[in-house]
Amino acid sequence: MCLLRTLSQPKQWGRFIVCLVLLGWAWQAQAVNLNQASLQQLQQIKGIGPKTAERIIHERDRAGPFSSLQDLSDRVKGIGPKRLSGLHEAGLTAEPTPAAPPSDKKPKK
Repeated sequence: MCLLRTLSQPKQWGRFIVCLVLLGWAWQAQAVNLNQASLQQLQQIKGIGPKTAERIIHERDRAGPFSSLQDLSDRVKGIGPKRLSGLHEAGLTAEPTPAAPPSDKKPKK
């Protein structure tokens, strides 16, 4: 009821729109797991463009999951301490990937 009364006043529309924009921005600022993110998800992080996203995916495929953001910095060219700090602030994380369930199949001899 209070919301309807507030929105019936034209002056309040601006505040309402600003709140919606801020909520949308906060929703997009969710953490992105480096070890599970797709190329497109990585590029949504401020500071990661197409080339860096490709380097990250390539290195992850080549040598396995990253153990930490520092491991990312050590393994991917162009990601130094300053950039790494910015990526962390933008929501990039290096969570461990879930282990694959054990297979019931026995190996062939």
